[in-house]
Amino acid sequence: MAVGRRRIVVASTGGIFVESLDWTIYGLLAPYFAGQIFPGADRVTQVLSAYVVFAVGFIARPVGSFLMGRLTDTRGRRTGLLASVSMIAVGSALIAVAPTHAAVGAWSAVIVVLARMLQGIAMGGEVATAATYVVEVAPADRRHRFGAFAYSGDALGTLAGTIVLAVLLGAMGVDGVEDGGWRIAFAVASLCGLLALWIRRGVPESEVFEKVRAAGVGPTLPLVRAHAGRMLLAFMLTIGSTMGVYLGSVYLPELAVHTGRYTEAQATSQHTVALVCLLAAMIASGFLADRFGPLPLIRTGFTAAAVLVVPLLLAMASGVLPYVVAAPLFTTCIGLQLGVTPVAGARLFPVPIRAVALGVPAGAAIALFGGTFLFVAEWLVSRDALRLVPVYAAIGLTVSAVGAWRVSERLLYPVDTLAGTRADAAGADPDPLPDRVPARSAPSSAKDPM
Repeated sequence: MAVGRRRIVVASTGGIFVESLDWTIYGLLAPYFAGQIFPGADRVTQVLSAYVVFAVGFIARPVGSFLMGRLTDTRGRRTGLLASVSMIAVGSALIAVAPTHAAVGAWSAVIVVLARMLQGIAMGGEVATAATYVVEVAPADRRHRFGAFAYSGDALGTLAGTIVLAVLLGAMGVDGVEDGGWRIAFAVASLCGLLALWIRRGVPESEVFEKVRAAGVGPTLPLVRAHAGRMLLAFMLTIGSTMGVYLGSVYLPELAVHTGRYTEAQATSQHTVALVCLLAAMIASGFLADRFGPLPLIRTGFTAAAVLVVPLLLAMASGVLPYVVAAPLFTTCIGLQLGVTPVAGARLFPVPIRAVALGVPAGAAIALFGGTFLFVAEWLVSRDALRLVPVYAAIGLTVSAVGAWRVSERLLYPVDTLAGTRADAAGADPDPLPDRVPARSAPSSAKDPM
């Protein structure tokens, strides 16, 4: 891999790493800082309030998906990459210095909510922008491994967040983390965001995007409407992916603690194995997809996760399977699809609308099902319905498995052509074959703009 290509992969990975690190840190540390930031008569109320704010950040994602996707499709992939990681870093810094509820009352929660909304807007476009960039700059025969390495940032960020928590607990204890040690984790996330920003400043713009911009082709509403069916598929694929990620990466240690069979320290330390398996499965899926295509990996990952999540987690809860076995098996299934789904999803759409058309349905699915997953899971547990948590996850994974089997190779656009830009505005299924007509005959961004 050439030096320039290495930097491209690192730049794409860095932003996704920072996104995952931030959201993992918030999810894992919510029980520790909830008492300082959120009002409430008891710990359960405070923790649920923290998870509601976790969901608020996701609610901002669909808006961010449109705004950041629009920015990326009009101003460039590099501009979108820089904007998203900058906003994520600022949000983490705000939470790190947020005053406590005892000091400023409800304003402490307001500050955290605003920070999460800012990050939600940024993160709404991060995944789609990174996927679009990787698809357009990677060599055709190594596209999926490039994407897998880039999206391994998700597992690396989750792993890093888990390690940060484990280090803080080991060095300060539970009381020390609750008494302000949690701020260190958000400061680390902010510094990582600044590092990712520096790396991204050195990457070039996508040549494919430059080609389309030079041809005067931009995103239009008729073009987006013509791809509504594909956007629905992207929505379906994202439902199980986001629920599986937040269950397997973030909530499993908390679920294990709720069974009464593991302490927080035991669950957190053993969860490292599950995250390593997630990372390994993601990397392996990229190499396999370059050889056999992405769809077999996506279909296998979703189907296996949907079938196994209930028996694996109920066996863990009952003590039949140890955590160190059940959790890695589940995260391996999730990793098989997670490494290649974003890249394949980006290819469902033509260049002029690639970021916004992928970002909006993905952001909506993440907001509705990923952002609320921790709250729904904790609510079920508080109602003595722990066994329904894996059932809920299985429903979402089944939806994605159905979507995965609905996607065919025929629906995946060539990366470096203007295919699909003349799609029928009434919503007919666009022809995925390369568009051989002169680029200037495609709809101009000045005509019927979004």
